[in-house]
Amino acid sequence: MTAVGDPGPFSAHLGFRVVRADADGAVVEADPGPEHLNGGGILHGGYLSALLDSATGWAVHAAGPVGMIAPHVQLNAQFVRAGVAGQPLVCTATCTSLGGRICTTQGEITQAGQVIARATGTHAVISRG
Repeated sequence: MTAVGDPGPFSAHLGFRVVRADADGAVVEADPGPEHLNGGGILHGGYLSALLDSATGWAVHAAGPVGMIAPHVQLNAQFVRAGVAGQPLVCTATCTSLGGRICTTQGEITQAGQVIARATGTHAVISRG
């Protein structure tokens, strides 16, 4: 896989890398550090949610027409196990339906081969590009 596109300023700030984004979905990677931990010493749910948000967004935009604008309306995250700093994260996402007004997505984050979080999302299509 080769790197594609600009992840945007917020995702770049968090260190997210878009590895692949095409009609089959998106893969976004991250290398969490100690600054991404919560007070309990595990990865912050907001950091994981941002990764899921970014990957599912890339999946929708890769599936739709060039220039389509479809921001999240809803993101439902499930945190399955604790993530840690110092081990890479891989988030895979797919667009499960691409409609004229609404798109749906699903995503999953793994660390060391274990699922640590997953999400489903809904996107509103505000421009078809």
